[in-house]
Amino acid sequence: MTLEQYNALHEPEKAEVIMQGNFLAEREENGLPVQLYNLGKIYGEIYYDPLANKILRYRAFDDIRQLGPYLAHIRFNR
Repeated sequence: MTLEQYNALHEPEKAEVIMQGNFLAEREENGLPVQLYNLGKIYGEIYYDPLANKILRYRAFDDIRQLGPYLAHIRFNR
């Protein structure tokens, strides 16, 4: 999927498509978990409120520079 194809989806479909991707990492922002998924040519993020059990927002991007916040959460095995 390309970013243009993702952006053409209806709002309810966008979060569903991200969750069908491959989970890569999780980070925290403002006390809330943010999950990163790979969707082929793009990446998707889901901002989640576990207390309310609700997705707050989601977004997709194709610029790998936006992966920076996740680098500290990647563990490499030796």
